[in-house]
Amino acid sequence: MYCIHCEGRSYTSSSTIAEEQRIFVVARELSRVVRNRYGVISVMSLVTVQITQYIIDNTELPVSTYDPFDGAHGSLGYWIMYFYQCVAMSMACFFNISFDSLCCSLFIFVRCQLDILALRLQSIGHNCNGVEESVEEVEHQLKNCIRLHMKIVELAADIEAVLYLPMSIQIMFSVLVLTSGFYAISLLSDEKLIFLKFFIYQSCMLTQVFVLCYFPGEVAQRSLKLSHGLYKSNWVHWQRSNRRLLLMLMQRLDIPIRIRTLDASLGFDLALFTSLTASFYKYQVWYLKLLGVWSLQDYATRQQRVWHALRCGLIFVIVSIMLLFFAIHVLANIDQISVILEVFFMFATELFCMTKLLSIKLKSANHARILTLMHSTAFQPISSREYQIYMRGAAHSVKWRNIYAFTSLLAASLILVTQWFVDSSALPLSMYEPCNLARDSCYYGFYLYQVLSLMPSCWLNISFDSVCGSLLFFLETQVAMLSARLQSLGAAKTPPDNVGVAMELRDCCLYYGNIVKLKEMVVNLIRVPGSVQMLCSVLVLVSNFYALSIRTSETAFMIMLGSYQFVMLMQIFIICYAADEMSGQSALLSHALYSSEWTTWNRTNRKMCLLMMLRLSKPLEVHTLDHTQSFNSLTFASIVNCSYSYFALLKRVNS
Repeated sequence: MYCIHCEGRSYTSSSTIAEEQRIFVVARELSRVVRNRYGVISVMSLVTVQITQYIIDNTELPVSTYDPFDGAHGSLGYWIMYFYQCVAMSMACFFNISFDSLCCSLFIFVRCQLDILALRLQSIGHNCNGVEESVEEVEHQLKNCIRLHMKIVELAADIEAVLYLPMSIQIMFSVLVLTSGFYAISLLSDEKLIFLKFFIYQSCMLTQVFVLCYFPGEVAQRSLKLSHGLYKSNWVHWQRSNRRLLLMLMQRLDIPIRIRTLDASLGFDLALFTSLTASFYKYQVWYLKLLGVWSLQDYATRQQRVWHALRCGLIFVIVSIMLLFFAIHVLANIDQISVILEVFFMFATELFCMTKLLSIKLKSANHARILTLMHSTAFQPISSREYQIYMRGAAHSVKWRNIYAFTSLLAASLILVTQWFVDSSALPLSMYEPCNLARDSCYYGFYLYQVLSLMPSCWLNISFDSVCGSLLFFLETQVAMLSARLQSLGAAKTPPDNVGVAMELRDCCLYYGNIVKLKEMVVNLIRVPGSVQMLCSVLVLVSNFYALSIRTSETAFMIMLGSYQFVMLMQIFIICYAADEMSGQSALLSHALYSSEWTTWNRTNRKMCLLMMLRLSKPLEVHTLDHTQSFNSLTFASIVNCSYSYFALLKRVNS
């Protein structure tokens, strides 16, 4: 490690060497502080676990385990087990302190080396006297920096190979421990000592996970900033050969150093600790995979693929049979409008469930690429302001998902339960009955079938609609982050400042291009099922309005159908609202760029700014199958207005 730190010093100035030594000392002190503070928290938790149980109930051992002696309090077997548990927990505690602090120290050392490398990259070419000496010295310094970066990458790879397995297992089990700890705290909050014991232990567990995620995340962030450090060097005066070498190094430095988990697509960082990006879609995609309609990973086994196909076939059979029974019932009562309207609201619901299933299944590979693109570095926040926007977007998405899930499950439960209280001889859903309901076996069997068929459809609607809304909220978040980035473009008083502004404008153009690319992929996911859903929603709303108008005296039915009507409106509103928010945010991008310090830029940058403003003046939209219409608040209002107009016409004709 010392060799990595010292290599290349013969080509650096005394001030740079002094700064490198300061960075090294600060990193060493940070490693010591982390070890000591983590050790104090862990030992405090250990002592609390061992002592509080004796104070609360001295007939019980500190930890609930199998007692081979089954000894009463004060017996020899009791004290042997007590002593054994204290020794075993103490050894495990100090082993955790040693391992976790060692991991942190290694990551702090790698981060320190990256800081030293950034300093050396930034100082290249600043202490050159003559032209010839400048060319040679810059080349030497560049090559030494390349060698140092290669050694840092090798060191990070060696550390990852040793630590990724125990760290991954530790974080995986920490989730279970934290869950049980939070549950215990919620149950035992009235017992002060027990609450204190769990609270301190929970704090220790959170600290343990945090330090194992924070410092690897710091390594990734510092490695991403290396190219910016190289860009801040005096490269504009270098010769062409050295600039080519710089360009090659910058391309390599664009790839961050990440400490991977067992899942190679994830790294140990604060994103793993908070799981912000995954919170936009995590549970919805998990359920779609459970149904077998979302594609599996490439490394899935043959057995997993077989079960995946069977689950997919099962959900298609369930929805198909429901549609068949509804269709038979409609055809059998084609001359009775009240029966048709009673059947149609669930028939239309199952119809766009089938549309969603087919849409996702037929293009599942394309939809899976959306998640891969969302996790790319192009969409990660790079400043504290962007991080706050990112967190707000994730919280907004989760809030809407939970509200929609709660109302949908409430409506489905009311549909299945209300009929039992109103008329226990009839089924919750009006459909073709293949057997005589007067027989208990037929009635309860068919009732169970309707429950088992309706609930997966309900969860499918929740998953699909909320994931569509969440993806649109994610796009809105990215547009807001781009807006903040454009607003923060600073003044350019010198030629190097203008070069920096030009690079930032270029990065913003690339970022906007990635947002547009992701938007097109999301539109492909939403367009067909969303358009079919809007069409069917008009018919469902009409039938529900009509049913509510003719059965006003039936309170239970009004509550059931009213909740279902509210869910139907929310189902359309989520996608329209999220798309409208994204479009509104994208319409502000041009103003955000205008709010920057563009008046101080040179002519070339102002031309680029003008071109960007022309492009950004057109907001992003999510079009339906009819390309002249988009998902937005006006579309939602027109659907409600159209539904009520058809209802009024139907009511007038029928009366």
